[in-house]
Amino acid sequence: MYSRRRALWLYPLFQIPLMLFALCLLAAALCWLLGLGRPNVAAAIALDLSSSTYENQPFNAPNTIVNQELEAVRSYLTENAKLNRPNQVQVFGFGALVVPLTPSFQSDSAQVQTALAQTLADPNLSQRVLPGSTNVDAALQSAQTALSALPAGCKEILLVTDGTGDRIADTTLQTAKASKTRINVLLVTSDLGQSLKNIDLAGAALQTGGVILPGQVGRLTTLFIDQFFTRFNSNLKWIFFWLGLAWVALMWLLILPLDRWILQYWLKLPMNTSGQITLGNALFWTVLTPIIVWQVFGIPLISPCS
Repeated sequence: MYSRRRALWLYPLFQIPLMLFALCLLAAALCWLLGLGRPNVAAAIALDLSSSTYENQPFNAPNTIVNQELEAVRSYLTENAKLNRPNQVQVFGFGALVVPLTPSFQSDSAQVQTALAQTLADPNLSQRVLPGSTNVDAALQSAQTALSALPAGCKEILLVTDGTGDRIADTTLQTAKASKTRINVLLVTSDLGQSLKNIDLAGAALQTGGVILPGQVGRLTTLFIDQFFTRFNSNLKWIFFWLGLAWVALMWLLILPLDRWILQYWLKLPMNTSGQITLGNALFWTVLTPIIVWQVFGIPLISPCS
């Protein structure tokens, strides 16, 4: 009886899902191997230059927090230069006041490095920011103002501080959420809980979709590259999007094998019952898979930012 049937691969119900399955897997592989689908990112990096970041040592002395912050920024720029579409980057320094350490957003990392070196050569830089206090709110406002002048894209603020500063105004957070700007925080501290008592940076990151991470001096560069740079430039949304479509195509591809070999031949179910089960299974995953991908990873066509 079964030997008289045509081979499964001769049916369009098998051929079409097979082609779609192969194309989706190919698209996922290309995104993974070639980095296709990486978002267009503008990163405003705000560095805490208050006196608590170098204490009784000279400004930017080796092994101070300031020195490690700047080394981390240089590492970020080095990695940024390797991208086919580099991030646009501007760097700010802040104490009580905010001072741009680079004049504008640039995608050329070499130009950003040069501008940064020129600003750091100013012997009065540490006094220009009024290092006696840490105005995190002003730093976030300055970064948002600069980002607002850019065209549409993924807008990220990376704020580095030792956590001893003022609270963030509600209007600052509302502006960030309205402009879809994510606030990411690197707290240079060994006591994350104590820092959060002094400033509501965790809430700022959570409300805007960013992240907050603790880091000790000596690990700032690693966190800049392995956590923030990787997160900003991730194309995982596209990889899981194509893998989700591949899974849906696979469920349709399995309709005939499940129907003929498992349900009818092995379990001896009637043809109409087995057909209903296999079609129901394919429809179930067709509906559920996009919901799972959307809730867990996001749909890149709707929200392209990583």
